Amino acid sequence: MTSPTTNRLAELLRNGQPLLGLHHCYPAEGILETIGRGWDFVWIDGQHGQFSFESALRSVRCASGLGLETVLRVPTHDPGLLGLYADTAAAAIMVPLVDSPEMAAAVVRALRFPPAGHRSFGGRRPTDVHGRDYVWHREPIIVAQIESSAGLENADRIAAVDGIDILFFGADDMKLHLGIPLDAPAEGCAPLERARRDTAAAAQRAGKACGCACVDSRDVGVALGLGYRLIAAGADVRFLRSGSNRALEESRRVIEDFRSNDPRST
Repeated sequence: MTSPTTNRLAELLRNGQPLLGLHHCYPAEGILETIGRGWDFVWIDGQHGQFSFESALRSVRCASGLGLETVLRVPTHDPGLLGLYADTAAAAIMVPLVDSPEMAAAVVRALRFPPAGHRSFGGRRPTDVHGRDYVWHREPIIVAQIESSAGLENADRIAAVDGIDILFFGADDMKLHLGIPLDAPAEGCAPLERARRDTAAAAQRAGKACGCACVDSRDVGVALGLGYRLIAAGADVRFLRSGSNRALEESRRVIEDFRSNDPRST
């Protein structure tokens, strides 16, 4: 880890501890309060989730109240918006589609204070929570997503950029770039397996951490074997969908059994 941050998420990653995260897609703090406890971190999806800046800030605050570390994915590389999202005081800022070392260096400049970068000082929440000296010890972990053919080709050079702390493998966009069906599982898909392995290897060669999303507990085991330590192991949308579908299917079966055994139905 090369960033000057001292936040707890960075400390845990430096210790090599595997961390399990909840992928949070809906701007509803009640969801976090209901299913967030017990996870190591919350991945707040400001890119593909339904968050505005204000709702993302509320989710960061909610997670902090629950004692959870926060990884906030931003929707853009725009320097002004990167600085704004960093002022939520999230533990980590995840930036999508980092395809080159030049893009990675620009992200670092936007998220680091001078002299390493040009982020503007004075964020309201970090000042209120950590004091004005947050500038010296509360800069966020920077997570670069590797999710394109170009990003994969440049993964070693991206990981080598000073200030990039984590490479995060983005499977779905990578599938599109590699011409792989979106519903193809990683297991048994040689190009996708190779891309995930090569991303982890690039991070490790640079002495950086690596992260990914996993579809089930078996996939978590595979990711751990490759060296991934920041693992999103579940999503609120998936839990809502699977729980609803399961309850509906079970209740439909009860109705069918009732009808088949009810003499009044003959």
